[in-house]
Amino acid sequence: MKRHLNKALTFLMFLLVFQCKQDRSISQTNESDITSFSELIEAVNLSDSADQQTMVNQFLDSLNAPYIDEDTIVYFFYQGDASSVQVAGDFTGWNPAGRNFTRLKDTDLWYHKEVFEDNARLDYKLVIDGSNWILDPKNPNRIGGGFGPNSELAMPKYEQPEEIKSRDGIDKGSISEFQITSTHTGKTYDVHVYLPASYNESNEYPVAYFQDGSDYLNLASTKNVLDNLIADNKITPTVGVFVVPNDRNIEYAFDDRFKYTDFFVNELVPHIDGNYATAASAASRAVIGDSYGGNISAIIAFQNPEVFGNCGIHSGAFQPNNFHTNGIVMDGVNKDIRVATIWGTYEGSSLPPNMRKVKDNLIENGYDVTWKELPEGHSWGLWRATTDDMLVYFFPAN
Repeated sequence: MKRHLNKALTFLMFLLVFQCKQDRSISQTNESDITSFSELIEAVNLSDSADQQTMVNQFLDSLNAPYIDEDTIVYFFYQGDASSVQVAGDFTGWNPAGRNFTRLKDTDLWYHKEVFEDNARLDYKLVIDGSNWILDPKNPNRIGGGFGPNSELAMPKYEQPEEIKSRDGIDKGSISEFQITSTHTGKTYDVHVYLPASYNESNEYPVAYFQDGSDYLNLASTKNVLDNLIADNKITPTVGVFVVPNDRNIEYAFDDRFKYTDFFVNELVPHIDGNYATAASAASRAVIGDSYGGNISAIIAFQNPEVFGNCGIHSGAFQPNNFHTNGIVMDGVNKDIRVATIWGTYEGSSLPPNMRKVKDNLIENGYDVTWKELPEGHSWGLWRATTDDMLVYFFPAN
């Protein structure tokens, strides 16, 4: 008898707890006091079917995606008809496998939870029904890339780069274009030249050469960066040379990389020095590039230190040809080159450790090196926000 009484009391306690949870859920729904994504999930899971969609709609009505909680927790979400939803981005190696969203009971809300550093900045897309890659419809933030725009996740302590924005009230430089045909590669290259607002033929200016020239101009807003750094007296007025490749993979990393190096050193640099007011010394020249562009920039500088005394490596992709560029850079001889190298921790399994190894080797061999490793991916979002670091390091204002 006593055993049956205990069972009955246990069952009554269960009913009371369940009813309390139901009452709490209904109270939250009526008072619209759900204040976090985790509370929404809990409330919907405890509600009856009539309340679920209403709670979701009310909470998401004016909410942008992704939802960030406690500075490091991120809820990606999608609202709509779908049989499956995934996310792919810098943090997945652009592979959606294993990043499956959960549908919240009988609602049209799908969600997925991740944890990132509080200053991370990452590109991503949503993958609907396994094959439809889309920009996040609830995220207004976009970042341009080599394969089109992506949605941007910027964590709370990430600082957006103000120097990439065009500013009113400052003197601005000009851009002109020309073409040059190389006897070394047999190809013709489009070249864009930035001249600072104060440009005067009687002066001599340092020169920053950029690989992937149209991308540094269009995706990294480097003209604005130069204008703003010069206006703020952070760098000495500098000429910018933006070179557009014909086949960047072949020219920057594979069969034509040494022919392209000869073009750069023996044809392009003399042309620039012969037609513009430049300071024709290695210390006054920098070569800067991203990914494979970082690879060719390292080859150009370290094989020709008498021409380029400054080398900027944005996420240097040195892996082609069994990391042949490592041997060019890390030969144990200090070649009087100042190096700025910047990469992200979300750039795959080989690039970040190799950049660390290269950086450590250069420092051990007495090179003047500045570097940053940031919680970002292989993206123009990273490179556009750190081009100023390289320019200030190479050509600081007097």
